[in-house]
Amino acid sequence: MMEKTLLILRLEGALQSWGDHSKWDTRDSGDFPSKSGIVGLLSCALGLERENPEIAELSANLHMAVRADRPGIRMLDFHTVRGNPLYNAEGKPRSSNTVVSHRWYLQDASFLVVLDLPEIWQERVIKSLQHPAWPIYLGRKSCVPSRPVLEEATTAYTDLMDAIRCYPVCKRDGDDTAPQSLSYECEIAASGTASYIRSDERISGGRDFALRSVYRGVVTMEVQDVSNKN
Repeated sequence: MMEKTLLILRLEGALQSWGDHSKWDTRDSGDFPSKSGIVGLLSCALGLERENPEIAELSANLHMAVRADRPGIRMLDFHTVRGNPLYNAEGKPRSSNTVVSHRWYLQDASFLVVLDLPEIWQERVIKSLQHPAWPIYLGRKSCVPSRPVLEEATTAYTDLMDAIRCYPVCKRDGDDTAPQSLSYECEIAASGTASYIRSDERISGGRDFALRSVYRGVVTMEVQDVSNKN
């Protein structure tokens, strides 16, 4: 049986925000990193401009799973901008000189992200995450990672779900060492999962997205001290 190489990412930072159904002046955050957000992160590392057709190709060839090792605490930022005039996204003056927006973030979250990519993409993605062309961020440009994003490339797991079930949970000083029940989201169905639809499949270099089926469940993990792994 041919070995499968999976890329393991660890997304940690003071703040993260993964837009789910954001509209106008309300910017939400999903409970898990979105596929479009991960593709955006990889595109920044690779140095791909927004309209580059390789972005849609990367999205189409990428399969992923996410485990919430720390789901984080939701935080609402009440954001006010004033200007005379203020312009909208199309470069036209807005009717009001004040814009109030509500922006949701996840505080102190930690996500394990497992990527399954064709071999033709793996080397490029690994090198770009080690030496990003542009700064990478966790959903929004104000959300910078607090540690290197790429954990490792490994052949130790058979598929995405195997990695979700078995990859060690990162322990910090003071964390509870008792087994933990951790939520996850995966493109592979497993026993006890519920199906969800997310609109985060990138289909062009712009802002067009297709629907994607994912499955959410819970795994019970032993907490291991891997804090000095890197």
